[in-house]
Amino acid sequence: MQSLNINDAGFSYIFNCMALYSEGGVYFVIYVISLLFVCTIAGRYPALQNKDGTDTRKRDRLIFLPQAVMMLLTVFNPVFPVLLNSIFDVNKEYYRFLWMLPVITLIAYAGVKIVFETSKNTARGLIAAVLLICIFMSAGTCIYENGYAKAENIYKMPAELLQVAQIIHRDSDVEYPRAMFEYDYNMQIRQYDASILLPCTREQYLNAVSGGLDHEKIHAEENYYNRLLAVVALNIRLDKEDFLKGLEETDTEYVVLSSANDMLSHIKSMGLKEVGRTANHIVLHYGLETREEFSLADYSEVWAMGY
Repeated sequence: MQSLNINDAGFSYIFNCMALYSEGGVYFVIYVISLLFVCTIAGRYPALQNKDGTDTRKRDRLIFLPQAVMMLLTVFNPVFPVLLNSIFDVNKEYYRFLWMLPVITLIAYAGVKIVFETSKNTARGLIAAVLLICIFMSAGTCIYENGYAKAENIYKMPAELLQVAQIIHRDSDVEYPRAMFEYDYNMQIRQYDASILLPCTREQYLNAVSGGLDHEKIHAEENYYNRLLAVVALNIRLDKEDFLKGLEETDTEYVVLSSANDMLSHIKSMGLKEVGRTANHIVLHYGLETREEFSLADYSEVWAMGY
């Protein structure tokens, strides 16, 4: 999803977005079929009517149609993302609008109606259920197609990431140390341990790996996190002075790299010291000349007053 660009795709952006988001758009088609079924067909069946014998289509329309119409006029309108992007950049966030559509809810609702209410007996219900399951499985990727992988821990995070966080906290003498990670760990540490601060945001990291950094931006006397991104994310061998300036200006003390990273020896040559390692990652420390410690506002007295 992050590879899409509204400026390049133009009016076809939303269709490309849907194709990536819903298995080539198949689940969106199933959603539309389910919408038509519950709003136009299902209510005609006696078994699908309300207990008083009235048609359920009116109720279903009130529940599912307004949102579908609103989404059709806005989110799924090819002009809308182009217009919205002219006001502010929504390239990497636009797909989240698709979450507003109750795809899973409606498909499940239609499936229950078909299996339990339109079938006159158990055998027909079972056949309908099997057919629906086959359709859903063929429409997308089964999450367990390669077998069931048991999570390494209750956090659903790589075990090494937890070990890296422990190494940083054990070595650091501040409550909120700042560290630079490679792409995967940079995205995951945000979810696991918010007390480890990052020198750049998720969007800034994504901008770098998608080609948004050039020589001028990397060496500009501002946004010093770009220098860290250049080295850690893009494997650009900056001069020692430039890289250390990036660490100083962003108050970054730690750099975490995989042991197979080609930049490891280069970064060590700039004065960073190894303070710990896991099976596949190495934690490097840089002693900041000046450090501005991060702190959070203390609202304990307010809470104690019962507000």
